[in-house]
Amino acid sequence: MILLALSVVLSTLFSSELFIKPRYKSTAILYPSNLIPYSSETPTELMLQLLRSDDIKDSMIAKFDLTSHYGIEKSDDHYYTKVIKELEDNIDVRKTEYESVVIDILDNSPETACKMVKEMVTLFNKKARRMQKDKSQEVLKIAQRQLKEKQIQIDSLSQKLDSLRIVYGILDYKVQTKESMKAYFKMLGSGGKSNLTSIGETIKNLKVKGGEYLLLDEMFSSATGAYSKLQLDYETALRDVNKELTYSNYVSSPIPADKKTYPIRWLIVVTSFIATFVFALLIIMLLESIKNKRKQPVTSNQ
Repeated sequence: MILLALSVVLSTLFSSELFIKPRYKSTAILYPSNLIPYSSETPTELMLQLLRSDDIKDSMIAKFDLTSHYGIEKSDDHYYTKVIKELEDNIDVRKTEYESVVIDILDNSPETACKMVKEMVTLFNKKARRMQKDKSQEVLKIAQRQLKEKQIQIDSLSQKLDSLRIVYGILDYKVQTKESMKAYFKMLGSGGKSNLTSIGETIKNLKVKGGEYLLLDEMFSSATGAYSKLQLDYETALRDVNKELTYSNYVSSPIPADKKTYPIRWLIVVTSFIATFVFALLIIMLLESIKNKRKQPVTSNQ
């Protein structure tokens, strides 16, 4: 009974704030939004990877000066490893069965724990936005290059078409061919030969350069159509670069805890009580066994 009483007193004392600093938990539950996975992963899995990334941890360490906050000396050769280990022990990021993500952070201060959860979500949104912008910048550069190349092609085709129009007088092959042949046969039928030479020259130009004109005109139409599509792709990429999105939605926002999470004093006291009781019984049984052996009379051989 003395040992049990001592175990209760000592476990209560050593589980107090004098020996164990209380820790408070702040929690947030998030759903991913606007996240585009890079492979077969789900948006929730991508969110988990980003939240667990090293640069978010480094930003958290710098933001809250966790080296000093955790009482770790920077003069220690392995201080960074210790800070990361302490931070990972105090942070739990996991996926739920409903494809949401839970962030739990423990700290000696309930306000600090709440601020750390909010900062972690903010850093996640910044990282996701930065990744999206980097990807959109690549698409934008490709679209710019394709637009420039297509514009050069259009200018080249336009110059060749202008040359055919100016030098050979070909403006619209189909219309000119139809009208020239109609005028040519009309003059032949009427016997007029005053403009027959000029019409014949036009027909000759259409015959010699008509095929080239048709090919260039078709290529020009195709190039301008492709340019319009590339222009739309460029504008879409430009919007993606400039847009400011959030990539998480709060299901449950973090708040400062009004009750400590660790240590659970009653559990420590009960565990100590049971352990002491079992240990005391074993000791008493051992002592009683030794005592009974000593009391047994020594028998001599007859």
